[in-house]
Amino acid sequence: MIRKSLNELEGNEVLARNILTENGAELMTAGTVVRKDYIKRLKELNYEYVYVRDEDTYIDFKQPDYIVKEQLRKESIETVKNVLERHIFKNATDIEKLCKVADNIIQEVMSEEEIEDQLTNIRKEGNDLYTHSINVCSLSSVMGLKWGLDKKRVTEMAKGSLLHDIGLKYTTISYQNKDEADMSINDLKEYRKHVINGYNGIESVKWLSETAKRIVLLHHERGDGLGYPFKNHYSELEDEIKIVAICEEFDSMITGIGRRMYKVYEAIEYMKVHSLEYFDKKLVDMFLQMVAMYPIGTKVITSEGDVGIVIKQNKQSPERPVIKIIADKYGNKISDKNKVDLMESLTIFIVDTYE
Repeated sequence: MIRKSLNELEGNEVLARNILTENGAELMTAGTVVRKDYIKRLKELNYEYVYVRDEDTYIDFKQPDYIVKEQLRKESIETVKNVLERHIFKNATDIEKLCKVADNIIQEVMSEEEIEDQLTNIRKEGNDLYTHSINVCSLSSVMGLKWGLDKKRVTEMAKGSLLHDIGLKYTTISYQNKDEADMSINDLKEYRKHVINGYNGIESVKWLSETAKRIVLLHHERGDGLGYPFKNHYSELEDEIKIVAICEEFDSMITGIGRRMYKVYEAIEYMKVHSLEYFDKKLVDMFLQMVAMYPIGTKVITSEGDVGIVIKQNKQSPERPVIKIIADKYGNKISDKNKVDLMESLTIFIVDTYE
């Protein structure tokens, strides 16, 4: 399976993964032969890439679920989309529906006995607010359990993390694939209001915990005291807020919500560099231990110029997975069983990805 941009497609490729609509419905199923008119239509619908089989070097492996199973993920995204698209300010009924989604995610996360010990294959799928909300909720839930929070605290954190960007529904400016530094002063002020607007929208909901509300209000505070809206230092914040802040920052980079869009490994490197400046280092270190730098299915370029596909993770060293070489540095396809475990081939490393 190879991820290809629509501009790379020539027609007659075979889909290796379903193409989903924004609400999680199947637009095209895996195994479909992609005709040229399909490519044109996908471009019109603003899709950027698809996953296709390379028949000469086809690798048959199961793409891992993204923390929660694909069906629950699709249903959750659809619910969040439906609620947020018609959300009425301070409508407690809609908020209750979103909290039910958080409960479902928690139940599934806690039903997976080994999920805390597995590397999470975070893939760049979707660049909208709804997908971002589900991603942050799922990541925060796993991270909270791994940190040792009890079920009640993780559940309340999950609700806050799912609601954390609800204030963006009242933002009129463009914030997708754009860093705050690239916004005008007026746009930046408007964008940063989303934490206040979000908090105002849920403050009167009596059954929602104060922790969940504070997550919505304070998830952009930073360790150096230069975050917003209050410039609080991390010592003033509870662990739940710190966890959501880390997961939110990472997923914002790979989905382009208030950030320019990064590749997964670039986002991980960013988190490493800024862990002391912006975040709680111990929490960042734990986060980095649970995410895969190169998710399974990622097409990579090695230091020798070869092209490969990640087929297995090495948990002890996420930056050195097992890859299947599919083409040499001259572009010649390789069809034999040429697997390379980068934990064993220490002179080879990954220099970039095709994402």
